[in-house]
Amino acid sequence: MKKIIWLIVGVAVVVLAYFGWNYYQETYQGHTAYAVVSSKVPTREKTVDDNGKTISNSYSYVYHFKFVRTDGKVQNMEYELMGSDPKPFTPNSYVKAEISQKRVINGPNEVKADQVPSDVKAKLNN
Repeated sequence: MKKIIWLIVGVAVVVLAYFGWNYYQETYQGHTAYAVVSSKVPTREKTVDDNGKTISNSYSYVYHFKFVRTDGKVQNMEYELMGSDPKPFTPNSYVKAEISQKRVINGPNEVKADQVPSDVKAKLNN
């Protein structure tokens, strides 16, 4: 009887570890990616939290980026630039970010065109 309980506990630990590792990989494991900022600056809006409440003294610009990772994979993501006085990205500039499958982890930050790898730039300009 004790062996069966230990076997069940062992299987449960392995299954939980597997799903925990997959969640970590999808959510926090970052990849370097580049995107081109659209030529049109999005409208500045009051920031709204997840519950639909307006956050006082906070404004946002919502961007839709087509990121190209350094491994060639293309990923579309939304990014909300927010703050008390956020400055929008320069239209048609390049940005670099660390992204996971689910979110932008770090960035995006504007970079010069010569800092973007040529194979990535080719995919971005298509």
